Amino acid sequence: MKKIAWTAILLLLTAIIICFWMDQFMFAYGLIFFLITILTAIGHVYSIDSQIYLDKKSRETEHAKNDLTR
Repeated sequence: MKKIAWTAILLLLTAIIICFWMDQFMFAYGLIFFLITILTAIGHVYSIDSQIYLDKKSRETEHAKNDLTR
């Protein structure tokens, strides 16, 4: 999955460079906006995954502490 994502980002960057080279600035800026949107969404997904992991780890720790005090 990561290989596909990196390939798509690389193709998008190549398309942006080609658009600037061909003087298609509006299309290039649209692709840049799309790239920023994708990267922001990926960041949010990783943030949510991290929060879920930390919450799960916290609950396991609390559960282990409660077992030790009983």
